[in-house]
Amino acid sequence: MNEQLPSFLLADLFPDSIVQIDSGNNVKPALKADNTQPGNFYLGDFKKKIIVLVSDETNTHISDENLSFLNGILDACKLNLSHIAIINFYNNAINFARLKKDILPEFLISFGIKALQIELPFTLPDYQVQEHSKCKIIIAPALNELNQQTENAKAEKIKLWKGLQKMFDL
Repeated sequence: MNEQLPSFLLADLFPDSIVQIDSGNNVKPALKADNTQPGNFYLGDFKKKIIVLVSDETNTHISDENLSFLNGILDACKLNLSHIAIINFYNNAINFARLKKDILPEFLISFGIKALQIELPFTLPDYQVQEHSKCKIIIAPALNELNQQTENAKAEKIKLWKGLQKMFDL
């Protein structure tokens, strides 16, 4: 028998012995015990049940530069930081099932984290809106990739905008 347990289950079974080793060979717990308590692991007020997933190895939540860029995206969608919860997947490797159980999001925007990384039962192409467990999901490249002044980044931002328009019925 060659079965693999999901990462969230392994982290629950071995909270003090499973670790992540980052590029600088620093060791940290794979999943912190307080991640199940709303407010302890996200930035924002989550008033409209929108999760924004990012992956930032140098900041607790998100860099100032990426936050500024994200605020522009939110503003275009008639949203702001009070409406969302930013979760840094690098520091809180949480899966979709746990998100649904713990904080009940209705929308999930994932920047740089693929569907399989959050243990969704399917893959999802960038910018395609998919509903799963009463949650609309969209996957996009990392914010720092989108936040460039190149023709390619401009084309990607247009694709993101079209996906967000569909997601939020704008």
